[in-house]
Amino acid sequence: MNSLRMLRPAAIRVALASRARMAQSAVVLKPSLNSTTRIITRPLSIKSLFASKGDNDQSTSIKQPILSQDNLFHPLSESPIPEIRDRATIIKKYGTCPVCNEEHHGDRASMHSPEFECPDCGHPTHCCEEHYHKGKAEHDKICGILREHNEDEHDLRSGRPMKEFEFPSAQGFDEAINMANWDVFFYTRSFPSMDSDRNMRHVSKLLTYPITIGSVLHESSPYKKQVTPEGLRSLAAIRSILYPKVILAKDGVTMLKTETVNLYLLGARAESTLPPHIWLQLSHLFPQTPFHLHFIGPDTLPPNREPYTTFLNDRLTFTYDNAMYHDYHEKIGSFDPYRDIYFLFAPGIGHPDSREAWKPSIAKALDTKCAMFITGFDQTDVQTDVKAVEEDHGEDFDWILKPTENHFKSLKHDINLQDLTQAICANWGIWGIRGKRYEVTHNQEDD
Repeated sequence: MNSLRMLRPAAIRVALASRARMAQSAVVLKPSLNSTTRIITRPLSIKSLFASKGDNDQSTSIKQPILSQDNLFHPLSESPIPEIRDRATIIKKYGTCPVCNEEHHGDRASMHSPEFECPDCGHPTHCCEEHYHKGKAEHDKICGILREHNEDEHDLRSGRPMKEFEFPSAQGFDEAINMANWDVFFYTRSFPSMDSDRNMRHVSKLLTYPITIGSVLHESSPYKKQVTPEGLRSLAAIRSILYPKVILAKDGVTMLKTETVNLYLLGARAESTLPPHIWLQLSHLFPQTPFHLHFIGPDTLPPNREPYTTFLNDRLTFTYDNAMYHDYHEKIGSFDPYRDIYFLFAPGIGHPDSREAWKPSIAKALDTKCAMFITGFDQTDVQTDVKAVEEDHGEDFDWILKPTENHFKSLKHDINLQDLTQAICANWGIWGIRGKRYEVTHNQEDD
């Protein structure tokens, strides 16, 4: 499993070809300081579910739901949704029975596929009913999460009106935004009422990327205790651009725009598949500032797709490029710590298969002296990446944000279809660094 973080299985891509392209992340079941991180792939489809509706889609709003809210649980292989039945096929083809795995010490030749579906969660979990009962005590630790995931996926495709995705537009001039947590953010941004935990899970999974960025940069950031003195200096510089003095145009009404802030999203995967209009929720937090988002990394675009730049409006520009960052870096030229910021979402810097590949990119980013914020999918993942950066670049950076749990992590679990015992919530933790600055001192003896 160690090589699966960056792997995109061709068979899975074919089976789910009707969905948006897949993005992977590593996942584990339980955060633990002493456990070994288990690396797996995670399919994530966003565009097909959350793309904005066009004028020709009005008819879909009056269709009767496929599933009612009291009929969301189905065994995967018997689901009325073809895509979910495909998941059962993938699990049976690529998964293994955990009891067989334990009995045969990981010898795949002796293990059987999970054909028996748990009656409580609906997922194929064991090779037979006998092994299901034998391993039920261990399975019960994840069964509730799997059932929740089963119902969430059916709900997304149930055909009901998804009121929770009717996101608010620009914030009123005199209406303050509070970034304490998801609940307070939704309330102060006038989101539709979240009537259930399921609504919260759906929306948080979609918005965890733009709002994680916004929560770090916003003046009401919840990370005041974790920000270091060097971090205060970096954020003060950035916020001097994001929060300028209110200057109006000649018409006396329109606020003048600030300089453009560049966000470099290195190793981009799931975040690069978000429909562009979702990033408006970041833009609305800083109404005077244009953003240019650079999605950079080998998984940003499908193979053989040429890099390109597109615009949503005059305040949101997107560039997509499959280059490694240390190659892309040379295209930029100069950098400004006031206007350039790095974000790395669960990059796997400390993973053995990717550590060497990350070294030159991290070094180039540190050379710019611009702020860099990094997330991880659990505590162990965060600590693994921190350890790798400290060992490889320890003399070259200052801490700006100490590792902490992300207030805007995804509340929805992502499940590894190759090993159902592994699940995570995206962007569980966050930390930040910046290239070390050296103070210039004056030696009076030289006078």
